[in-house]
Amino acid sequence: MMPDGFACVNRIFQIDRKNRRIRHLRHPEAIMRAAFTLVFLACSMPSRAAESSKVLFASGPALPKGGEVALVPAGKPGPSAKEFRPTLQSKLFDRELDLVGTGPFDVYFTPKGGRAVLAVVGWKPAKELKLSSHFGTVCVRGDDLPRARAIVLTLQDDPGPGEKGHAPIQTVADYKEDLVVPDGFYAVWIVPDNGAKARKVEDKIRVYAGRQTVVPE
Repeated sequence: MMPDGFACVNRIFQIDRKNRRIRHLRHPEAIMRAAFTLVFLACSMPSRAAESSKVLFASGPALPKGGEVALVPAGKPGPSAKEFRPTLQSKLFDRELDLVGTGPFDVYFTPKGGRAVLAVVGWKPAKELKLSSHFGTVCVRGDDLPRARAIVLTLQDDPGPGEKGHAPIQTVADYKEDLVVPDGFYAVWIVPDNGAKARKVEDKIRVYAGRQTVVPE
């Protein structure tokens, strides 16, 4: 079936399909109507497919198994925001994925059961992105510490869980579970299972990409 726009042009121009030419116009004003119709049709045509490429996200032995990676256009909201609109979101690692667009992108990694953390800002797609080059892990052993409902990593000046302005970087539910965070300095908090106030157990720990930091050392 002929699209409505093309039908309109056909009525205006009386197209001779056999000889592939226009026979005549019904009225001079038809020229203007036809011109607007053709411009509309040209603007409605699908644009050339966006450029695509193959990309592989390598987890590496330093990171816990599982999790999810997400790419958003640089500067756009991440996974924790309602406005989150990923260009790519996948739980598949160490295999090639199709990526549409040339970037730049902000890359987020969400460990299994944890919080999304920003891995790379303004990443231009390359064949491979090694997540372990951007993240390290923290393991809190729990020796001589109370039974916990949560172990929380924050920036050093964070007021702590339950306080105004608290902004956790990463959390896990129990001791000896890996907390995945970017390279940097952090404080460690314990949220007791008995409902007591959260307690800071480390003021300053250094996390290195690709390595595990054990607390206490």
